[in-house]
Amino acid sequence: MIVFRKLTHEDYDDIVDISKNIWGGGDYLPMVFHKWVDDKGFFLGAVDSDKNKVVAVDKFSILPDGTGWLEGLRVHIDYRGQKIGRDIAEETLRIAKELLKEGRVNKLAFATHISNIESKTMMEKRNFVAKEAQILATRETQSLDSSLSLNNFKIEPWDISYEQFKHISYLKRRNGLLPLAFVFQEVTEELYEQIKEEEGFIKINGHPGIFKYKGEPNFVAVEDTFEGIDTFMNYSLLKYGNEVKEVYTPVLTDDIELIKKLKENNYTSWYQWQPDYLYYIYNGQ
Repeated sequence: MIVFRKLTHEDYDDIVDISKNIWGGGDYLPMVFHKWVDDKGFFLGAVDSDKNKVVAVDKFSILPDGTGWLEGLRVHIDYRGQKIGRDIAEETLRIAKELLKEGRVNKLAFATHISNIESKTMMEKRNFVAKEAQILATRETQSLDSSLSLNNFKIEPWDISYEQFKHISYLKRRNGLLPLAFVFQEVTEELYEQIKEEEGFIKINGHPGIFKYKGEPNFVAVEDTFEGIDTFMNYSLLKYGNEVKEVYTPVLTDDIELIKKLKENNYTSWYQWQPDYLYYIYNGQ
């Protein structure tokens, strides 16, 4: 029998077992698990009561901007095809809608890749509407220039105030949303302080950006230039190339010249340079 309950730190080994068959064993969930257990919101598990084993999980986070964020849906490989993913997502959404009704969050949202047909279909049926679509540009470690080393990169803090940060053109071009580590959120002072605390505001060879390690390297190069993206990309691949095969970053679909330059320099996308990085908002009752 499958029952739902809030996850605890003692469930870690079951989460590792779930994650070992996701993204070729590169799932970030074990790395963020303990933090997610302690986060605001709730971290739900589907438990096989006969074996006392967590076989699926789903996460509801409350972001600094007040968004109720849905993420982290996983089902153990041995339990797929039994509609457990659908059921735990339904339970998570039921609780999330109660919090929305109570005013504890101001909207419900999530992000996914266009290739995740099951997730898209399920959530669209439940009144989620796509509001943003960007392109995930990527390069593989094997594409690195063999002459490069970490000594070629100067890393320094990006000293920017909250008032300066919330008015940068990168955010203005994205309707005020920061698309970092598969989360879209508006900039608030709390988010700014979080990024500062994590030493995420950095400059690499003079190019400003935001870096976050969420099981894998994530960055945005805020100049929206090839030079900025390529600098962050090369550094990330050199530093983390033994841990990940590729690194990605979001690009606006109307940046035609930038996309052309990326293509000319061994960049690919996850979906043939079509909008594939999707941001959904709940539009129902």
